[in-house]
Amino acid sequence: MYFFWKFIFWLGLWFSILAADFILPDIVFNKTFKTVSFYLGVLFVAYGLILNAVAGKTLKKFAHFDIKKGIQKPERMLDFGIFSCMRHPAMFGSIFFSVGLALLGGKLATILWSGWVSFIALYFISAVEERETLEQFGSEYCEFLKNRKPFSFSLSCLLNGIRFLKNEPSQSNKTNKN
Repeated sequence: MYFFWKFIFWLGLWFSILAADFILPDIVFNKTFKTVSFYLGVLFVAYGLILNAVAGKTLKKFAHFDIKKGIQKPERMLDFGIFSCMRHPAMFGSIFFSVGLALLGGKLATILWSGWVSFIALYFISAVEERETLEQFGSEYCEFLKNRKPFSFSLSCLLNGIRFLKNEPSQSNKTNKN
């Protein structure tokens, strides 16, 4: 599946959450719920954006031979940086972003809808991304599958990814696979 259609897929999921927030009724009128929901939403959106940024920057620096071609499939598999502890950090970030959008609105119905959106996203990752990556990288990816979870909730995983990018010149020469 080309990047454009994947981008449209994620935009559609995010738009569905925003649309649900406008369309679905507000059935919880508790101000405490709305306040807590809002602040959790801010945290989820921030965490999702940071995960996306770290994964994207790692892919851009180490998985593409010619970055001038624009966003495309990685040309090499990464097993370092944020990819040392999870297989799909950018997509995991996108799921966090989706749930965060729902939490920001504070409507219980939209938050529940974001659960279905997350399920759809997880299905997409397992049905499309895993298959495409396996076709592209073959046995190398099979070994990678054995040693990495698709996602990690660990904050240390994100911090390791950030540290790797900061220390990139010395690290990339040791672990970068050509």
